[in-house]
Amino acid sequence: MSAPRGTRAHLVVSPHPDDAVWSLGGRLAHWAARGVPVTVVTVFDGPEPEGVPEPEAVPGAEGVPGAEGVPGAGPAPVSAPRERASAPSPAGGSGTRPLAGRLPPRPRVPASGASGSPGAPRQTAPSPPPLPHTDPSPDAWRRVAHPALRRREDRAALGELGVAHLSLGFTDAALRTSDGRYRYRSAPRVFAARHPDDDDLPGAISEALRPLCPPGTRVHAPLAAGRHVDHVVSRAAVERLAAPGTVWYEDFPYPLRGRDHDGLSARCQPLTEAEVERWLAAALRYASQAEALFGGADGLRRALLARTRAHGAEAGTPHADRHWLRVEPGRPWEDRADTS
Repeated sequence: MSAPRGTRAHLVVSPHPDDAVWSLGGRLAHWAARGVPVTVVTVFDGPEPEGVPEPEAVPGAEGVPGAEGVPGAGPAPVSAPRERASAPSPAGGSGTRPLAGRLPPRPRVPASGASGSPGAPRQTAPSPPPLPHTDPSPDAWRRVAHPALRRREDRAALGELGVAHLSLGFTDAALRTSDGRYRYRSAPRVFAARHPDDDDLPGAISEALRPLCPPGTRVHAPLAAGRHVDHVVSRAAVERLAAPGTVWYEDFPYPLRGRDHDGLSARCQPLTEAEVERWLAAALRYASQAEALFGGADGLRRALLARTRAHGAEAGTPHADRHWLRVEPGRPWEDRADTS
């Protein structure tokens, strides 16, 4: 379907593969159905750690397309400053063991936000074999950030929606190193204070995004609910852009707190059943993350439906998405909230 005349282009900043689709996939489906130009920019999805083989397929992920031939996969990754993500080897470590398909869980967080949206019960995945060249106990969680697997799932999900995609290729917090050591020594640390060596990241990301945001582009960015360092850095980068009318989305599945939307006003956009189903089909393409966080596709589907129904109840419709905009006194609400 062709876009209506005068329709502005949308650029969605996604800290990781899955964040944009899980958090506002209903709106992505809404725009795609109307032919609205939209590009998802994934920030932290590379490069490859040295000496770490690609994981085997995740159970239940059969049939997910690879990197080649996915409709809507978009152009090749854009050039951006990046760091090597070489995994430090423990003393005496040698050899490489193949990775199993099942990934370890990331820190479990409630799916309900400040609005009281119900979350889905979480299941813990069985303990996986050790990651090569790392201590199996503290570092097994890093496997969930494997770049090649995550990029492949990202392209499949965005191809499902039919939206354009760009990759900035910055290194995930789980894999960033300094002096041969991981900057974030455990999973909880990525939700704590930012490592000093990450202080330049907001500026570098902002400069990589700037050419992608010509005048008139509507920028969508994460609120950084949950305080994951990569989300916090991505929000800081977009704030540096200072793009007029920036729209902020709620990071799923992290809990939303008042400080996350201080000075912002909420708006709900109704979603049709077809848009919701298209969103769910795309969201389930992130099979590794669904397994790690929700015990599989059914758990993820329940959590996403609970979220869209809760926002729908707020808007007086079966399904809706909620987003946040800056309060700008003196301007009509319609001018501030033109996100369709």
